Amino acid sequence: MSKILVVTPLAALSILLALPAAAAVDAPTFSRDVAPIFFENCAQCHRPGEVAPMSLLSYQEVRPWARSIAKQVQSRDMPPFSGESDRHEWSNDISLSDAEIATIVNWAKQGAAEGNPSDLPEVPTFADGWTLGEPDLVIALDRVDVPADGDDIFTVQRHEIALDGDRWVRAIEFLPGDRRVAHHFLATYGGGPTGVLAVWTAGMPPYVFPDGMGRVLGEKTTLQLDMHFHPMGEATSDVSQIGVYFGDGELQREVVTLAVANTGLRIPPGADHHPETAHMLFDEDMQILAFSPHMHLRGKAMSYELTYPDGQKEVLLDVPNYNFNWQWLYYPTQPIDIPAGSRLDVTAVWDNSAGNADNPDPTKEIIYRGDTFNEMFVGFVEAVKKDSVRFKPTPARQMLLSRLALHPAEDSYLVDGFLSLAFHAPRQGEGWLYLGQGTGAFSTSLDDFAWNGAELKIVTQFPTPDASATTTVIEGAVQPDGRFTGTLTIGSDTAEPQAIPIVGLPYDGSVSPSAGL
Repeated sequence: MSKILVVTPLAALSILLALPAAAAVDAPTFSRDVAPIFFENCAQCHRPGEVAPMSLLSYQEVRPWARSIAKQVQSRDMPPFSGESDRHEWSNDISLSDAEIATIVNWAKQGAAEGNPSDLPEVPTFADGWTLGEPDLVIALDRVDVPADGDDIFTVQRHEIALDGDRWVRAIEFLPGDRRVAHHFLATYGGGPTGVLAVWTAGMPPYVFPDGMGRVLGEKTTLQLDMHFHPMGEATSDVSQIGVYFGDGELQREVVTLAVANTGLRIPPGADHHPETAHMLFDEDMQILAFSPHMHLRGKAMSYELTYPDGQKEVLLDVPNYNFNWQWLYYPTQPIDIPAGSRLDVTAVWDNSAGNADNPDPTKEIIYRGDTFNEMFVGFVEAVKKDSVRFKPTPARQMLLSRLALHPAEDSYLVDGFLSLAFHAPRQGEGWLYLGQGTGAFSTSLDDFAWNGAELKIVTQFPTPDASATTTVIEGAVQPDGRFTGTLTIGSDTAEPQAIPIVGLPYDGSVSPSAGL
């Protein structure tokens, strides 16, 4: 016989009175549940003197923003880390888990209680100066005055570095003078094989290369700094510094930055989802240490997909929510092995519509230019060669032939000489142009070209040393012996264009994509 539980009115009242108390105990509190999340993932930017708009270090500072914070984390706009992969995780991932997001949202919905202050974890502290300790070399940048309001400031500085011989660099740290106005720094140097020394954007930690790996600085190096500042309502001045930390012992692997770029992008007015691609072939066994997608205000998404020599594909990195204001280096927890003959395809997407609140002008067709109000397309990759110490580029001719092998041999030409380039301009469909530079070959899509019998005219954009591009025209004709002869005019949109005679040898298709690798 089953038992019947009889609940008296007094007992029922006791149960009902106990329920709110139990619920209150279980409700998230700032001290116990929310503060640990903020301290771990958000405080490096959300603290006094930093670029973020409010501090998240105390309940009193956080409470007025509770609903806004919940909205931002629920939409995953904050923290601003967007990065996925088929099989890799990121050592610097500050994105929140579903459980952490639910905790913050529930906390805000249930009154944003402080809870017991004794539950609060230790408040994180941050170094006022160098986080890596005193550098071996400090490069002091020139003062930049930033007014209280007005347009963003873009400036370029050059600094000479004199050493007592070649040195290798194990770490690089930027120390902005005023983090409230400093948006980003790009440091390039003539002594490097690719030119990129380091990049800093808000929230980015110092460059610390794996043990025995790093950059190489020559005895005399010219450092160029491209800098971006934005006014924040109070006039200020910025005197930033770069700290360089030299490695001990022998360098094991030189770290270089590879640029998977397409300067041929053309974004139509009003397009809310416009994709473009760029690709790169790996001529030797390599390891990837980090990725850094780069676009400007219309940038929407970027992905890196690797095709192995056997045809298998893998998404190394997918950034579905790119944000120009928060540009990251994505560090895999382990270096990624890339066998020779692999192809890396980078796909970028832009939103040039009026629906993009950051879009300077949705009525404008956008081509590749270095200033913020136009667009760039570069999928940066930090890499080392697996079986050699110094990074010696593959000869340009070999690189270009392997790129031409990706296309039908017909209407494909190799140009040797002052400037090494190759192009495939089919009678129908999209073409490609490859320009041999440093560690790789820029891949530029061609959509503005036309044949008139044996005559061909191509209008495209060539990369420039200042990380921008310039309009370039190739005009000529195919001769009876099959050669293409004509003129390459670099900077046809400038006051002083440079015209160079060129001869293009027809590609016969005898070189496979992995030939000579």
